[in-house]
Amino acid sequence: MEKSVEVYGSVTICDYIDKGVTKEFPINLEYYKIHTCMPKNVEKPYGIGIIKTHKDTLETCMEKSEFSHIFSQEQEADKMLELLIENEVTPVALRDILEDFASI
Repeated sequence: MEKSVEVYGSVTICDYIDKGVTKEFPINLEYYKIHTCMPKNVEKPYGIGIIKTHKDTLETCMEKSEFSHIFSQEQEADKMLELLIENEVTPVALRDILEDFASI
């Protein structure tokens, strides 16, 4: 089973309410698409993920969340990634959003 990952887009947040997020120390969000190359009988070969990084003078914090086998069509994954980018979704919220999407 082979997996490819493609960076789809990114967002920089520098005016967040939380302490320590400024233009000098922004939050960076990177959104990516996952394609699992498997036998043709796999119904949902596409997934998505988000990586959040925040650096300050003392440390670098990183969060990551990814889900494979969520979408059957690449266009579905692309549409979801566009929505995530537009709304500056972080890794901690990704599971809830995908669960809501799956229940529609």
